[in-house]
Amino acid sequence: MEKLSIKTPDDFIALMGHSLGFWPSESLVCVILDDKRIGATLRFNLPGALTDTKHFIDQVLHHVGTDRQATGVVFGMFTNETWPPNESRPHEGVMEELTGRLSQHGVIVRDGWLIGETTFTNYLRIGTAGSTNYPLDGVLSSELNAELVFRGSSIEASPGFRIPVLARPTLSTEIMRHCFRIEAMNPQAAITRARILWNTMLDGGGEPTDDEAAELIANLKFISVRDRLLADIPGIDDSMRDLLLGQTKQSPHWNRVDRASELLFQLYMRTDGADAAPVLTSLGVIQWWEGHSSKAHQCFQRALEADPDYRLAKLTDHLVREGILSDWATDRQTAYQPPHTRGPEIGGLGIA
Repeated sequence: MEKLSIKTPDDFIALMGHSLGFWPSESLVCVILDDKRIGATLRFNLPGALTDTKHFIDQVLHHVGTDRQATGVVFGMFTNETWPPNESRPHEGVMEELTGRLSQHGVIVRDGWLIGETTFTNYLRIGTAGSTNYPLDGVLSSELNAELVFRGSSIEASPGFRIPVLARPTLSTEIMRHCFRIEAMNPQAAITRARILWNTMLDGGGEPTDDEAAELIANLKFISVRDRLLADIPGIDDSMRDLLLGQTKQSPHWNRVDRASELLFQLYMRTDGADAAPVLTSLGVIQWWEGHSSKAHQCFQRALEADPDYRLAKLTDHLVREGILSDWATDRQTAYQPPHTRGPEIGGLGIA
């Protein structure tokens, strides 16, 4: 298997951005290591003045500890906070306690960087003779960044979705017509018909016609149909409950999940008002499966703006706000990998 090598701090910082899909701010980003192999990339909001630091440290330990093969961690502290010479490093007390707690669990902090608006420096060397600031522009010209961009990856400025402006006419009348038809059907027959269309669109690609889009949006407005269609997305045979909660032992077919996200975006562009809530919530569930909590939260918030009483958005957003990840996202065997990283293994660490 082809390997992508990490040779410099610039490569590692670029990897953090590409793994998250956006450039973090006021965040602690941890990359889990198993010998010289890369595991999950985890992002946490940096503790504020009112943050319970014990809870913060416990949260980091919990998520790192879900990878039982983890032997090391490297981190990036992304912050606009300045670090004047001869003063304490940002969040020094928290990081010292976190380092000690990780060590007790057999996980060694291998290296870490403090990353500001225009420069970065080695966090562990701040205050020593070896402390040097490096321009952040070097990350953009790093070998790994160039390779990942070539493979189709990009780093957004923020975790938000680039949801397009609704440039197409909505399908409210057609959606209502399909809702009346579904209400008149036997529930099982309605689910069967919905699954046939949904799976045809997931497997066949392409953009749905206006009538197909209206029917899909209508299907998502019925709870029993919606849940069944969500459970169909991963393309594996397991209990619907475990599929919705992202806790099967078998890994989802992530190419199929990517297609579902693409299809839901196309549906969203044809919705208006409360019709958008089930579509946005479904997008949020997929982001939660993938471990993208910030994007999931944004989807749920937009869903609740469309329909303040939409229950699934409320329930799943509660999981996100509590820092609960799907089991898929915490297991390296099942975790989501962006399309551009599914082929090559990333190894050959060259960190100092």
